[in-house]
Amino acid sequence: MMMRRNANRSEAQQLAEVALRLQPATFYYIIERDGEQIGAGSSALDTTANTLVSEEYFVGDYPAPGTNSVERTSARWQTRLTRGFRLADLTIDIARQARPFSINASVEEDTVLFIAGTKTTGGRPPARYTFIPPLFTPSLAPIAFMLGGSRDIGRKQIMSVFDPTTRTVIRPELTIRAESLFTVVDSAAMDRSGTWSVAHRDTVRAWRIEGAPQGLTAWVDAEGRVVAANAGSLSAIRTAFEIAFKNSKAR
Repeated sequence: MMMRRNANRSEAQQLAEVALRLQPATFYYIIERDGEQIGAGSSALDTTANTLVSEEYFVGDYPAPGTNSVERTSARWQTRLTRGFRLADLTIDIARQARPFSINASVEEDTVLFIAGTKTTGGRPPARYTFIPPLFTPSLAPIAFMLGGSRDIGRKQIMSVFDPTTRTVIRPELTIRAESLFTVVDSAAMDRSGTWSVAHRDTVRAWRIEGAPQGLTAWVDAEGRVVAANAGSLSAIRTAFEIAFKNSKAR
């Protein structure tokens, strides 16, 4: 009976187990373009009595839409999930001088994503998309993938993911391609010049996941949290808060 129960867990049971195994934490990243730092980012995951909250944040000099220049940009993506690790709603706000942007969306009846119209959606009307549940955001899909199965090289899984660049639901196939050991900065101290520098490093085992939207390749830890990632000319690497945000602000 125990073997049958463990071998035939429902999807809802698997996702509930993923939620139970999650450890609330916030990680910080240096964001680079063509090898030069353009800003900083953070990825936070927290729990409340009834929900899980995921929040992604970026601030820095990002290429302005349709131009070759850069402009100061801040972006915040907040997602709320049920305690069973099912997406409830999400909000995306991008603040910049040219064409600010926002998305408000919620899940209806477990299989429909409703995207509301806002003043900064570029005039797009409200929309509804039917999807194959469960639905994840690009940052939450690796978490469900890594905690929901083995970490064997070559393991694959097709998942429903909301792509904010097209405002649609896509079905990428995530694949574990490699495993490696990373050395990351986990604390910083101010040196004599007033710059934050490395105080301590730690090692983190990570797995390379391919198949994500927009050609993103990410190295993630055992819980699916990003250690390093790149997409085209952009890249991110986990580091200490002071090195990511305070050194960036000083520039």
